[in-house]
Amino acid sequence: MTVDRQMKRYNVPRLVFVNKLDRAGANPWRGIEQIRQKLRLNVAGVQVPIGLEGDLRGVVDIVERKAIYNHGKKGETVTFEDEIPESVRDVVEAKRTELIERLADADDEIADYFLSEQVPSTALIQTAIRRATIARKFVPVFMGSAYKNTAVQPLLDGVLKYLPDPSEVVNTAIDLKKAKIEGEAAAKFEITPSSEEPFAGLVFKLEEGRFGQLNYIRVYRGTLKKGMLIYNARTGKKTKVPRLVRMHSNEMEDVEEVKSGGICAVFGIECASGDSFTDGTSGVAMSSIH
Repeated sequence: MTVDRQMKRYNVPRLVFVNKLDRAGANPWRGIEQIRQKLRLNVAGVQVPIGLEGDLRGVVDIVERKAIYNHGKKGETVTFEDEIPESVRDVVEAKRTELIERLADADDEIADYFLSEQVPSTALIQTAIRRATIARKFVPVFMGSAYKNTAVQPLLDGVLKYLPDPSEVVNTAIDLKKAKIEGEAAAKFEITPSSEEPFAGLVFKLEEGRFGQLNYIRVYRGTLKKGMLIYNARTGKKTKVPRLVRMHSNEMEDVEEVKSGGICAVFGIECASGDSFTDGTSGVAMSSIH
């Protein structure tokens, strides 16, 4: 409930993943109904599980009408098949109709098709899901088993298909020189998420690790490179970036640079959560989320 309130407060589009369908008593449709009742969200499944509990073998993408299976010890091999298992065909068609009906409540174009009793194309449904999700009028529901890596890959594909990319999100920064004269409100401006612009980033998380303090940075503009000098907008101190890593759970991947829209971690920088960094050519600070 707390996460839901925060997402609504900061206008964050979302996807839902119903996990643990390999466990006894798993029922994704009961979970979807609880989301509707308790969180008051317009949600609908975009997948149907192929089997449940110990028989979970994969999912059916009800938008594209394709069966998706995971093979291997860790489900690392993903296969797509046009033939949908007979045991779930009726459920797939029923849930596809429900999806279109829910989308019609959130998207005018789909509503026109629904009211005229026409069936929208696959491409049109996908476009409408993305449009309604970004507008926060609809939430697509994925399902599977994270532990067995079943249907996790389609969830990641859904992130790319239905959530906004950095260029579609409005982020604001503050012109520090202008703020001293006219005030912070007048100094706010929309920052362009281009890798060719001067660097601007925000430290959003600090973590004590084996190698010292790890600072997580979101690059909002420009490119952050290993070895470059960056300036703390709050303290005015300059620091050299000694090591730049991309995190994969608890594993680190050393990288040479991170472009606009990327998230990375940096060692050896003294700062606080919420500090902004630039390359020193522009006197800007990222706006606080509070």
